[in-house]
Amino acid sequence: MRWFRLTRVLSLAAAFAAVLVFTAAASGDLTYARQLLRRGEYALAEVTLKKQLDEFPAEGRALLVRVYLLEGDFDEATRYLEAAREKGLREAQYYALKGRIAVMRGDWDAAWAAFRSAVALSGRAVDALYWGSVGLAQGNLDRALLGFDKAGRAGATAHAAFLRGLALLPRAPARALAEFRSAQAELASEDPIKPQTIYWQARALERLGKVREARSTLRFLLRTYPGYGPAREVLNRLGP
Repeated sequence: MRWFRLTRVLSLAAAFAAVLVFTAAASGDLTYARQLLRRGEYALAEVTLKKQLDEFPAEGRALLVRVYLLEGDFDEATRYLEAAREKGLREAQYYALKGRIAVMRGDWDAAWAAFRSAVALSGRAVDALYWGSVGLAQGNLDRALLGFDKAGRAGATAHAAFLRGLALLPRAPARALAEFRSAQAELASEDPIKPQTIYWQARALERLGKVREARSTLRFLLRTYPGYGPAREVLNRLGP
């Protein structure tokens, strides 16, 4: 059970942090509102957006959904999402945001259905990564791989490979190891997922009984990314 909780948290966090994007055209005061959101100034972003709802009726409300999600007000997020749909928000964006609200509520079945619709309508890698991550959160390997494979075909090959590795690791560590290595080879050194791909290679090697190679991998990781704490903890457990 502990392993399942860990993989669920990591997979969702990785997908959300790596590919969180909005498809609205950046223009006028919506650009300023997005900047406020990136800086964490949610209250000011809310005020700014509400002043622009007449000019940007659908996209302004869609961005307010993001504000309320970040603030943890899921009822307001839902209310503004439905209002945005009435104002002409594209169906693909509507279902993607609906899925995110369901994720934050922990309603995995609703999230799965919403992202399935978003993927069917948009074909975007970001929606497919969310879709696969929801399948993983449900403990459904087939659903997880369905989403991650779709994301890979849509262009997010490295992130999809990393998440496939997390999904496969409990049952098929050798296949997971291959996925982590594939992701590592493609990712740039500054990508925040890069050290995770190396760390999870070591965990896969450990599960395969290759402890010496796992230790070597962790030492390499700490030479390259000295601040990566989880690697130090596992290396201490495995021995020098």
